[in-house]
Amino acid sequence: MDVLHRFTGDAAEFIDALRHRTPRVFRPADPPLDLLAPGELDRWLDSGLLRLPYVQLVTADGEVPLPRYCPPRTVVGRIEHGYVDGAAVRGFLAEGTATVLLRHIDQWHPAIRTFCEAMRSQLGRQVEAFHFVTPPGTQGRPVHRDDADVFVVQTAGTKTWHLYDAPGDGRWGPGAVDLPGRPEFTTRLEPGQVLYVPRGQAHSAVAADSGVCAHLSFTVREAGGAHLRAGLAALLAETDLPARPLGEKELLAAAERLLAESRAALATLTAEDLVHRARTGMRAVASPPDSRGRRAERPLP
Repeated sequence: MDVLHRFTGDAAEFIDALRHRTPRVFRPADPPLDLLAPGELDRWLDSGLLRLPYVQLVTADGEVPLPRYCPPRTVVGRIEHGYVDGAAVRGFLAEGTATVLLRHIDQWHPAIRTFCEAMRSQLGRQVEAFHFVTPPGTQGRPVHRDDADVFVVQTAGTKTWHLYDAPGDGRWGPGAVDLPGRPEFTTRLEPGQVLYVPRGQAHSAVAADSGVCAHLSFTVREAGGAHLRAGLAALLAETDLPARPLGEKELLAAAERLLAESRAALATLTAEDLVHRARTGMRAVASPPDSRGRRAERPLP
């Protein structure tokens, strides 16, 4: 399934945005607005089954304390925690005091899960989806950096986005940052438009003064140093060694074999091979289990 064109109008433009890493606004003819039907948030809140960690209330100053919208509940005579109080969440939205963040929606929403699986297949990357519903005139999160390239699909209302500085090298971390001066890029996103926010670029967004604002964020995660090390470790771990060599002679023999096979593997390993292993490892960990509890590991295209 070719889905990348639904963000940019052309799959090649999507890939080009990732390659050049500069903010862009796209106006595709067929944006993925059909993935979330109107009123779905209300149905989830009414169901009583929405729970942590898939939902969070956030503000420009931080997170709303959990007890304010996740009170204890009695289930089959037991006290359970983490279930969302739909009325409390609606109260925060009506008062304009918090944004509703639905996390990893690709793991539990069938249509979005299928869409993200198609993206993963095309890109060979880890892809996740998040849904934000923000009251009028408010900022849902502080200025922050994301550890992923983000494609924002505006689904309702309008929101003004400010993008600030981008990291100069690879030594940075995700999370909130001090306001870094004047924005380098500002845009007012309308329903059906798509904003590309490069990985690590500091950003914030403010909803328009009228009407609830909503958007879907699709994150495309890239491998980092830890993933490269894990990929290399997994390669070197493929040597079949006895778990408990008996005696000094057998232990030395096992060590010699490990060194010999590691040298042989490293002699033919390329940087492209290692990146492939790192990305594949990320996707295997990120994939939700199937009906038999197994996690899929899809080959890179």
